[in-house]
Amino acid sequence: MKKFLLVILVALLGTAAMAQIPYFSIGPKAGATFSKITSDQDQIKEEMKNSLHFGAFVRLGNKIYVQPEVLFMNRKGEFSSDNIAGSSKSIHLKTLDIPVLLGGKIFGSEVFNVRVMAGPVASLALNKDVSTENWGTVVTEDDIRTANWGLQFGAGVDLLMFTLDLRYEYGISNFSKEEGLTLKNNMFLVSLGWKIL
Repeated sequence: MKKFLLVILVALLGTAAMAQIPYFSIGPKAGATFSKITSDQDQIKEEMKNSLHFGAFVRLGNKIYVQPEVLFMNRKGEFSSDNIAGSSKSIHLKTLDIPVLLGGKIFGSEVFNVRVMAGPVASLALNKDVSTENWGTVVTEDDIRTANWGLQFGAGVDLLMFTLDLRYEYGISNFSKEEGLTLKNNMFLVSLGWKIL
């Protein structure tokens, strides 16, 4: 939790300093998420689920930039077991995510450019929903960690005041507290932002 609060502080300090940086943008963003929660157990089959996210971003810098964001995210996963007929397990986490990305423009102009970016993301679970049917070992909401870490990387395009990002997030943290069960969240994100400044 201390690391998570540190990331929030860094993002806020960067935002407060943006008025002193010649190039900065700020605005809302929203998009689609394609999430897959993976397990380390071979008999468990995972299924990718799609959902939506929304939030805001700040971009500090021009050719090389730092981009902290605050996003309200839906992270979902669906499981079935080869060993149990008719088994299913569904995990749905509503999270507050704070990515802090370092990026750079590959080519372009003031009107159009192509970018790449990468950086860590801290994720704080605001709501946990776990449903289980015909499953031997039951994972409950209490078995899911509240704070988790991931790594995002991807590419983006800016056209006038619009910014489009395509990213992949690799889950670093095991968010299962249950001994002998590792759960990680990997996902693709597609988002459209509007630079209001």
